[in-house]
Amino acid sequence: VQLVLPLRKKSAMGDAPPPDAPPPAEGAAPPADGGAPPPAADAGAAAPPSLLADPAEANVPAGGGVSAHTLRNPSAVRLAFKVKSTNNNDYRLKPVYGFVDATGCSPLEITRSAGPPKEDRLVIQFKEAAADAADAAALFKEGAPLGELTLPLKAT
Repeated sequence: VQLVLPLRKKSAMGDAPPPDAPPPAEGAAPPADGGAPPPAADAGAAAPPSLLADPAEANVPAGGGVSAHTLRNPSAVRLAFKVKSTNNNDYRLKPVYGFVDATGCSPLEITRSAGPPKEDRLVIQFKEAAADAADAAALFKEGAPLGELTLPLKAT
C-alpha cells in the first residue's frame, strides 16, 4: 500500500494553512511574519507591583505541621514584605520580614502548633524597596504598604 499526499502550493507570502484547518483561537498570537496589532496607547506604562503566593492557601493538620510556600514577585521592582497573622498563638512564620527581588521568588514557611481546628489567615503586606535596602522591618515603619495579599490558613 502506498500513501499519496496531495501537494500544497506555496504562496508568495509563505505557507498558508490548509483549507480545512480550523480558524485560529480567539486571542491567539499573530503569525511570526507580521500581522501584530499596533501597541496599545498605555503599553509603555508598567503594571503596578504585586506579590503572589504559591500555593495560594495553607492546609495544615490541627495537630501541627508545616506548609511551605513561595512568594513570587512578577513586578519589575524589588519588594519588601511583612507577614501578619490572625492567630499568633498557633502559627509561626519564617521569615516575618523579607525581600523579593524583581521577577524573583522568596520562600515562606508556615508552622502550625497543635490546637483546635480553626480557619485563620495571613496578610502579607508589601512595598517597593531600594536595591540597597537591607532592613525590611525598618521600611514598614515609614508610610503605608503599597498593597497586600491574603493567604487563608485552614487547620483541620
